[in-house]
Amino acid sequence: MAKVARIVCLMMLALTVGFSNVSAEESLPPKLQQLTDEAYRCYSARETDNYFEVVKKVKDATEFSPYQETYYRACSYEAIYMFEYVDRKKGVQLAHDIYHHAKANNSNVGMYFATFSLGTIREQSGNMGLAEKSFLQALKLKEKYLPKESASPCYLGLCEVALHRKSYEKVKEYARLALDEPGIIPMNQITAWSYKCLARYNQGDSLGFEEAYKERAQLIAEHGGQGGLFGELINVYQAKNRKQWQLALKRAEKLIHQQNKCAQKASIYEHMGDYRQALYWQKRTRAVIDSIQSSEARSQMNEFDTELSITYAENETKEQELAKEQTMLGAGSAIALLVIVFLAIYGYRSNKHTQRMKTVNSKLQQAYDQLEETTKAKERIESELRIAREIQRRMLPHVFPRRRDIDIYAMMTPAKEVGGDLYAYALIDDLLYFCVGDVSGKGVPAALFMAEVTRMFRTLVDGRLQPNVIATRLNHALAEDNEQGMFVTMFIGLINLKTGHMEYCNAGHNPPLLDGEFMEMEPNAPIGLWPELDYEGETINDMHGKTLFVYTDGINEAENIHKEQFGDERLQALLKQDLGDARQTSETIHRAVEEFVGDAEPSDDLTKMCIKMHN
Repeated sequence: MAKVARIVCLMMLALTVGFSNVSAEESLPPKLQQLTDEAYRCYSARETDNYFEVVKKVKDATEFSPYQETYYRACSYEAIYMFEYVDRKKGVQLAHDIYHHAKANNSNVGMYFATFSLGTIREQSGNMGLAEKSFLQALKLKEKYLPKESASPCYLGLCEVALHRKSYEKVKEYARLALDEPGIIPMNQITAWSYKCLARYNQGDSLGFEEAYKERAQLIAEHGGQGGLFGELINVYQAKNRKQWQLALKRAEKLIHQQNKCAQKASIYEHMGDYRQALYWQKRTRAVIDSIQSSEARSQMNEFDTELSITYAENETKEQELAKEQTMLGAGSAIALLVIVFLAIYGYRSNKHTQRMKTVNSKLQQAYDQLEETTKAKERIESELRIAREIQRRMLPHVFPRRRDIDIYAMMTPAKEVGGDLYAYALIDDLLYFCVGDVSGKGVPAALFMAEVTRMFRTLVDGRLQPNVIATRLNHALAEDNEQGMFVTMFIGLINLKTGHMEYCNAGHNPPLLDGEFMEMEPNAPIGLWPELDYEGETINDMHGKTLFVYTDGINEAENIHKEQFGDERLQALLKQDLGDARQTSETIHRAVEEFVGDAEPSDDLTKMCIKMHN
């Protein structure tokens, strides 16, 4: 009887509304409209506490109401705000919750917002390929189920993908499409003009930037808020466009998004020629990117993406089934025909159920096969990483010269499977070349960059060049076509073992300690960021009887479980003591750092080199 009743209901629905998926929302009640307007205002103004309070009221008022678009839209922007400004893991979980809610309620509207949320989170995580896939999928869902919904958020997401790829004409095209969408909200209008500003700035169109900035400013004046999704960032670009560097720094300090703040400060200091500060903020930017692209967050998003893909396939099957049911149910209303239709549908549904079960079993088998392939791939990757770690280990010297005049020892412990730190030395007659370096980032990309730097250093040393010349040539080679913006800080030294004279060049690296005191030196830029630089070298007349300790910032910036750093003072206090020969000194420092870190997870590679020159 339940099946018969459902078929009768289906027939009635077919006759009355034709299974229309078009939203019934036309306009919101005044109080609800006021709440949503306030939510958008708080979002734009970054009033975090107020925003979450208002958005909760919107969700409570709409979850079990006819206003499902409003409910899922509120959930979507809440997830994005949480991810970008508060807690990334919670943001992914909120987006996941939208998906589960939509699936439980068989809501295509909800599926659209879940897909859009995932695309936005992927874009903010730097995964542009999959972000583009999500935005395009969301556009298809919108066109199919939400013809009255504005597509501007999806086009703005595609703007960000194109901006990341430096396709500035595409940025302007997507921004135009967003602005042409009917029903675009003021915040998205402002964001679209923000993208036009960025595209024109990056194309060197100073006048075009000012025109777009004026349009954006006018919209902000009309509608209020702090500048859409970009907030103060476009104001930073305006100051940069006018070469007002101090104003740009002042505005950059107001940026809430840490990656933007760090990247903008690095860019501004670079333009000002302050490479020491530029390097500091470059490293801060890299650290933020590494935290965003954590394996845990990627795994969480990949799981979410897989579930969405399966649901898309299931929904298509359901729609095909419903379409066939509609055709059969519309044949007539006579009782006899109803019985015939019922029997036909019953048989069809039984057959379809069998087919669906076969499909589900097939999908399960595919999932199991995929899991097996994933497991094998993971094992293969782990094996390859072990091999890479061994290759990297062999690239670093482990045998050191035994001489009466010099004692040298170095060691490197990577934080991950492979590391980005490096050290090397070469003994050519009575000339000792040596270096210690720290590549930006971690993992395989840093390891590959490290291998290239090490190889080039050894090649340049064969030419018996001075340390500053080695740094200059390394920089020229590595800065060419360096689209990833990777760099390496290095301390390069050359000691004449006969005279004790040392020449050195510090390329943005931590200052070494000489007899327990930090060395003061020229603030050269790191290697690989800015081409055409000439590096300055320095000298120490006599190294006899002195101890030089060169290290990477994994030592002094090592953190314990309380987020306290090992620090310069602890390092200096240890090196003011007699810790034995070069090997004993290095190992003592290493043990001290490990004991300090304790159960905390290592955050960076630990590399140190000790050189003691005897009288």
